[in-house]
Amino acid sequence: MSQEPAKFCQEILKKVSRSFALTIPLLDPAIREPVMIVYLQDRLLDSFEDELPGLERERRKKMMDRVVAIFEPGQSQLPEAAREVQGWSRKFSRSSLQELVAGTVMLWRAYNNLTPAVREISYHWLKEMNSGMQEYLDKEITSFARLDEYCYYVAGTVGGFLTDLIMLRAKEKTENTRILQENFVDAGLFLQKVNLTRDIKEDIESRSRIFWPLAELEIDEEELLDPDQQERALEALNRMISSATSHVKPLLDYYQALPRSLEGYRKFFAINNALGLATLNKIRNNPAVFEADRPVRVSKLTLGRVLKSPGKRLYQLAEPYQN
Repeated sequence: MSQEPAKFCQEILKKVSRSFALTIPLLDPAIREPVMIVYLQDRLLDSFEDELPGLERERRKKMMDRVVAIFEPGQSQLPEAAREVQGWSRKFSRSSLQELVAGTVMLWRAYNNLTPAVREISYHWLKEMNSGMQEYLDKEITSFARLDEYCYYVAGTVGGFLTDLIMLRAKEKTENTRILQENFVDAGLFLQKVNLTRDIKEDIESRSRIFWPLAELEIDEEELLDPDQQERALEALNRMISSATSHVKPLLDYYQALPRSLEGYRKFFAINNALGLATLNKIRNNPAVFEADRPVRVSKLTLGRVLKSPGKRLYQLAEPYQN
């Protein structure tokens, strides 16, 4: 990748995701740049899906389709859609997203330097993500079954891309391909549910929709934030945590099947999921989820322990959920 697009991707990653800015540099050289670029591509699509409150639905869908059109493989010239999307940067309230959208052309240049095989894989999963995201613009999350389906589209598809990429780039042709293919969806759903569970207060206050299945939880947004309804809110919180931890065993099966030649990816995976488990431990029965000004986060001490021994900490934190 040429220096300017690479520098843009590295710098904007730090602004749009602190967690992935920490772990993506740990990836093996063979997959580091593709993962970084495709994460930013997905984040660009996600920004048009759930930011810009008040944007008319059909206009939102059109712009999401335009984002996908930018990354269609085989385009040697800058797509017209890239400049169109880039022109929306000032409509976003978050400065990090303004900068990401304003750098759409730079992101396309980085993407266009990926190999054709990687671009084909990426585009397949981006289209799948977009179709599901658009379906759920018209569909309310009323049950845990719908929550699983929505999380597949926004995060399971990321697991699909990563799994296809590591199979492409692994030095050995692992016999564990079937295990990876059977479990990548759970690995994606777990972290997405952690984020949706932790961020409920922020979503209620700053977004036009939330992602908890309130109908099945038998509680509404106002009651979640009402101190007089704290017991019911905590019960709903713990049900969301149980939904997330239902994915722990297949997540570990996936981790154990990862190619040994991609030690950086194994570390990346262990850190992110150990931190996810630590986050669930921190928010369980914790009223701060509904009361604090910012989402609850793990301590620096916990982070340090995970970074020191990622695989060991992943197994320790996962142990209560393996039966």
